[in-house]
Amino acid sequence: MQISRTARLAAIAAVVVGVVCTVFSAAAESRTPSAADAIRAASKANRYVFVTFYKSNDSASKEMLADVRSIQVKLANRAAFVSVDVGDKANRQVVSSYGADRSPIPLTIVIAPNGAITAGYPREIKKTDFSGVFVSDGTAAVLKVMQNRKIAAVCIESSRTKYNKECSATARSVKSDSRLGGAMEIVTINPSDRSESKLLKQWGVNDNSANAQLVVIAPPGRVVGKFDGSTTKASVMASLMKSLSGGCGGGSCGPGGCN
Repeated sequence: MQISRTARLAAIAAVVVGVVCTVFSAAAESRTPSAADAIRAASKANRYVFVTFYKSNDSASKEMLADVRSIQVKLANRAAFVSVDVGDKANRQVVSSYGADRSPIPLTIVIAPNGAITAGYPREIKKTDFSGVFVSDGTAAVLKVMQNRKIAAVCIESSRTKYNKECSATARSVKSDSRLGGAMEIVTINPSDRSESKLLKQWGVNDNSANAQLVVIAPPGRVVGKFDGSTTKASVMASLMKSLSGGCGGGSCGPGGCN
């Protein structure tokens, strides 16, 4: 899956996830493993998880659950599968955490190990090829930042690129700038990793560049700046403010506009 689909996924995430923040209490740990426990276990095992939210005695839910069972037969070696009855009070926390209480039901979402939602299927599942839900680590990292409604400063660097330290230092300096109001996260992608090729190609990044590169992405997946690794903070901030401010004047700016 490529970031060109981030806009659609971010729209799904706005309903489905908000800011995913599931709290696991000590009391929950002592009970029979819950849906939330299963999702957390999949993450710890570095596995994707298909989570299906359904209603009891609902024909559409029964159909989706049957479809998911068929998918599970094919993908059990790549992903975990969890079913969540939205009417069960014991599931209230996980239902709320993923926004299923505000979404059409039935709903199946696919969650990467880092918590990013890589696909969402409200009401029905029409797909038969699910290879696209398993994304590169870089894609998942950027999706997670987008779904948290933040800006991603992506440092593209490897052992063979120059200006790695400068690129990382600039990203950290930009992230800490008060004008962004804490709305930035840093992601590092190795251009030598072939799994990241599609993502870098879409951004128009040369994965054979001798220099590190800094790419800035704003929700829902818009490239707002591409810079050589040797670029200064001042140059990056000037470009970002022009792209993101929308006429904020003296105010601070974030991915959603003026603060």
